[in-house]
Amino acid sequence: MPTTRAAQPATRVVHLVDRLDDVADAAAPVALRLPRRLGTPGRLAFAAAAVIATAVAAWGVVLLWTEETPGWWFSLLFSVLLGAMGLVPWFLLAGSIGAAREDREAQAAWSAARDSATPTTGRVVARRTQLAEEGTPTSFELDVDLADGSRLTAEWRLERAAQRLLQSQVPGVGAAVRVWRAAGVPEAPLVVEVADPSVVG
Repeated sequence: MPTTRAAQPATRVVHLVDRLDDVADAAAPVALRLPRRLGTPGRLAFAAAAVIATAVAAWGVVLLWTEETPGWWFSLLFSVLLGAMGLVPWFLLAGSIGAAREDREAQAAWSAARDSATPTTGRVVARRTQLAEEGTPTSFELDVDLADGSRLTAEWRLERAAQRLLQSQVPGVGAAVRVWRAAGVPEAPLVVEVADPSVVG
């Protein structure tokens, strides 16, 4: 019998827990475990660095067109490269600000929906893991089949840059999960709780 895909909310977060308690004793998580973003001081420092990078790139472009070069093609090529170097930091900063805004909105939506969230059981049917250069997981996605026959996908991401996760901590196919979602609000965030397989007892 084919499974149907559930309506996908904007934010689907995996929470690694030590163990899954009985449903009768379980309570919906207070907060979504989302990555920590740059704060105001970090953004100001990054913007200052972006201003310097843009000024250096602009100075380089001026030199390319006022000093002697092998030809106009040389000046054009390196002007494009320097222009990109000057713009990239601003795109990164804008992306960081946008992601932080989305996270705040998701947390606010979860806070509003949390009291009406109810647990549903399920099983992991597939997983995809992103690894850092040294081989530690930086994020993973879980495809989950629920008891009602629907399927959803949720993601775990590092909350802090200094955080580390071992590959043995990534839940495997067949692992039991508990999904918290607000009834009648399919666009609200949901939380997938799954036990850390490396925890004994």
